[in-house]
Amino acid sequence: MNIGIDARPLGKSKTGIGFYLYNLLKTLPIKCRDMNFFLFSDREILLDFNYQNLTKIIDTDYKLLKGTLWYMRRTNYLIKKYNIDVFWGTQNILPFIRNKNVKKILTVHDLVCYRYPQTMEKLNYLINRIFMPHSIRIADRIVAVSNSTKDDILNYFRVDPTKIYVIYNPVIIPNINNVDEEDYLSKINLKKYQYILYVGTIEPRKNTQILLKICEEIYNKTGMPTVLAGKIGWKSQEITQIIEKYTKAGFLKYLNYVSDQEKTLLMKNCFLFVFPSFYEGFGLPVVEALKNEAVVLVSDTSSLRELVSIDELRFDPLDYKQLKEKIIYFYANKDAYAEYKRKCNELSLKFDNACFIEKYVELFNKLKDGAK
Repeated sequence: MNIGIDARPLGKSKTGIGFYLYNLLKTLPIKCRDMNFFLFSDREILLDFNYQNLTKIIDTDYKLLKGTLWYMRRTNYLIKKYNIDVFWGTQNILPFIRNKNVKKILTVHDLVCYRYPQTMEKLNYLINRIFMPHSIRIADRIVAVSNSTKDDILNYFRVDPTKIYVIYNPVIIPNINNVDEEDYLSKINLKKYQYILYVGTIEPRKNTQILLKICEEIYNKTGMPTVLAGKIGWKSQEITQIIEKYTKAGFLKYLNYVSDQEKTLLMKNCFLFVFPSFYEGFGLPVVEALKNEAVVLVSDTSSLRELVSIDELRFDPLDYKQLKEKIIYFYANKDAYAEYKRKCNELSLKFDNACFIEKYVELFNKLKDGAK
């Protein structure tokens, strides 16, 4: 069986969907040796692994078609050329596919365009609102990355719930055994367990402004700076100015985009990992932080309350005072901090990569066998 895949997120600077796809492809070709995986993209695909049944197809013949336009119009040609049996739309939308015999899998990561449209760039918003309804309708199988996302799909679309598979995203933690942690931290002027950490894009939906509201007081009461690691997203000019101001003052540190290894080092050595997003379809950095044995605090919203089921580790994303009080409480109460660190370690155990990979293998095999 030949499986075509939207591989556009697998560039150099991967974000959520890129890591999702990378982590799956690192194992799926090994588990599915009787299947061939074709990665379709109009741009570079960067992977640090290679398998005989994994083929990169970089299509740059049509220079005028880029991004979504390329995907919607050229994918059908590639499906025909490479005799694809199953096409997998990995980022919320499916292309126009003329061959009705081609089975279609759609991964839905979130419904931000319906739930929080004001937090999206206009072009991205329009792409999702225009193409997502059709994609959900024609998909033979839909992968929802959380129960929260499944509920959103069912709330906004008339769709058979039996064709929706809830499969959490696999999270692979890179090996840092040969890295000098102290040396890395000293180079960026940080100390073990003496900083508050956020990792993710800096944009309105991620609600990083709540951290900016409290970082000065947190520093004054605990001596711990707040560290933001992630690229600047859209509509963030005002936040960028505040980041620059607070960085000069010393109670904030901005690291821009960090590598997988750097991210692991930061998570493993932070005092608290805070993820204040207004809405998430999954929340990959939260699981990464849990797997790196960090104590996490997350917004009491969407899939984040699903990932972190402990009330004391959640906060109202609109209540900066509540977040501030929780951080100071854990700083002042070592026994409580140790107890919730243990609980976070227990939470991390439910994110079993092998289990999630096996669910994808099962899904592919059902389509291979012609199951409906």
